[in-house]
Amino acid sequence: MRVPEQLLHCIWQHRLYAFSSLCCQHGQQLSVISPGQYHQDAGPDFLFACIQLDEQLWHGHVEVHVLASDWQSHQHDQDPAYNTVMLHVVWQANVDCYLKDGTLIPTLELSKFVDEELLRKAHELLHNVHWIPCAYQVKSIPMFIKVQAIQRMAIARLEFRYEQILDWLKESRGDWERVTLILLASSFGMRVNKSSMIDLSQLISLKLIQKLSHQPLAIASLFFGQAGFLTTLETNDFYIKKLKKEYQFLKTTYQLQEMSIFQWKFLRMRPYNFPTFKLAQLYGMYAHKSQWFSIIVEADELQDIYREIEQIQIHTYWKTHYHFLKISKEHETQISTSFQDMLAINCFVPLLFAYAKHTGNTDAMDKAIRWLESIALEENTISKRYRKAGMPAYSALDSQGLLQLKATYCEPKKCLQCPIGLQILKR
Repeated sequence: MRVPEQLLHCIWQHRLYAFSSLCCQHGQQLSVISPGQYHQDAGPDFLFACIQLDEQLWHGHVEVHVLASDWQSHQHDQDPAYNTVMLHVVWQANVDCYLKDGTLIPTLELSKFVDEELLRKAHELLHNVHWIPCAYQVKSIPMFIKVQAIQRMAIARLEFRYEQILDWLKESRGDWERVTLILLASSFGMRVNKSSMIDLSQLISLKLIQKLSHQPLAIASLFFGQAGFLTTLETNDFYIKKLKKEYQFLKTTYQLQEMSIFQWKFLRMRPYNFPTFKLAQLYGMYAHKSQWFSIIVEADELQDIYREIEQIQIHTYWKTHYHFLKISKEHETQISTSFQDMLAINCFVPLLFAYAKHTGNTDAMDKAIRWLESIALEENTISKRYRKAGMPAYSALDSQGLLQLKATYCEPKKCLQCPIGLQILKR
């Protein structure tokens, strides 16, 4: 069985070897005080490690290879960056290795100190075709370890969103209100029209929305017009004619740009999720309040924001339409409770967490996590399959954690870095 280098990294980092009897190739007794910091960029694999060779304490770096001869084949013996390597950890010590100045490097041959059962478990994890690589063993993992792993993944997902929000904040020159619009638009676009909604959110002028405060028709014309939906509409419908007239005035006055209507997708979507209907709800939010950032970050509870959303009203035209010119049965236009939860997961919570982290407000960061935990579990394919495999999931905090677990560890088969996979190896 070929042992991959990533497994050797895992074994060394987490001390998955018989550490009570370690010795190097030339007989030195080895004690590992600290394996060092795992380093994935150029240079040694583990930095600032601490070991004891016989009676001597050493501080320095550790390099890991499958074969000792990889030291020469990778030309580390000629690279000054490796001069501080104090220990060479290998699976097979087929040659002696030296630093650039000719010093012999102490070498630990891990194959002598690792149980074959661990290799078998690692091979099963890394070479099966299950949707979840550890599905066959995850039910046997203690519940508290699985709960901790999911919660860590949920925080990691918020940290990932934080980095994305920082990029938008930089692009908008520190305008949190602009970032709020981008996040809201992205959420209303969902997966299919997400990128188009983000494009639209970057075209729309927030200052113009504030000028048009208390003019819902003008704000509606701004959203639909810049989205490109009014350009080709030819009809005698009174509502549409008013929108077109209003938008033409705004476009001429403020030199507005608009998107192509062909950027929007309707195919195989439920009418309630049509981009036209979602834009009607989004413009309704900004016709109701022109500044949502302060409403979100100053709210004590999610229900404070939900109550604000429940007051939103959009034109009665949308009670019988999901799309322009296509009449439908009369339906609700209010943003549903389930969609409010979706907005919280994708906009309110990430925005609050990012702003709190950016300003160093740990109480607000905790509040964002508490909000996420208060939202009902997202019922999707990923959460259902994880729960069936034996992973606990009770709230949106859990389902977000499972999404991150799937994307970060399960899909790229990074089982050796995953807390669940690591627990399977340790057992």
